[in-house]
Amino acid sequence: MIHRLLSRRYYSSTQLVGDVGQYLKQCRINEVNTNSTVFRGTLYEFHVKHLLETKLQAKNMVRCGGAYDNGIDIIGQWDLTPFYKESLKINSIEQKISSSSLLNYTAGSSAKRPISLSDDIQLVVQCKNTKKRLGAAEVRQLSGTLEYHKFNKKKTFMLMVSPHPLTAQGISQLNKSTYPMINLVVSPLKNKIDHYDYASWEGGNLSSVYFNLAATKRLSGFRMDHQLLSLTN
Repeated sequence: MIHRLLSRRYYSSTQLVGDVGQYLKQCRINEVNTNSTVFRGTLYEFHVKHLLETKLQAKNMVRCGGAYDNGIDIIGQWDLTPFYKESLKINSIEQKISSSSLLNYTAGSSAKRPISLSDDIQLVVQCKNTKKRLGAAEVRQLSGTLEYHKFNKKKTFMLMVSPHPLTAQGISQLNKSTYPMINLVVSPLKNKIDHYDYASWEGGNLSSVYFNLAATKRLSGFRMDHQLLSLTN
């Protein structure tokens, strides 16, 4: 389903590049200007993709950014099973689970159409490698992207990734959305040695995570606040 969607809407010249290492190798061969905003933005997107795969259990992720990405930079799936299993191990006061929680729609629940925590959750990612904090206007634009593509609100999480936290107005706008949206703050990438060598880049750390109200309700019972805190630097 994801790849059929990509073939119709999200074609990119770097779509066949699987990871950040391959992208940098391609850039070295083509002598790409590493000081350009296009290079820096694309590198940031590939790094975010790697971060999501290695730390947040994302899978089947495809970078589809470019001139015709329709507001989507990365798309794939989110395997929530490991987070759910870990939440069962956390000793704490029993939480009241929201009626909107995904746990009410999994196999074994009373849901007529059960949702698989490992295969049915879609991740839609937009990266904004900017030097300033994002505000309400950028969040409204993101909401428009979700409406345009008509994603299933119950099964889709939108990640807005940026080097700096949202402004107060941006957070307020994020909480007005009926779509589950999450802001990840991933610090800027820096390199003074070899721009074509991924290992020589520094930064790019996950420093904070903010869930809007819809995402908080959808993930109620997963103890994501506790688990993701351990991933931040």
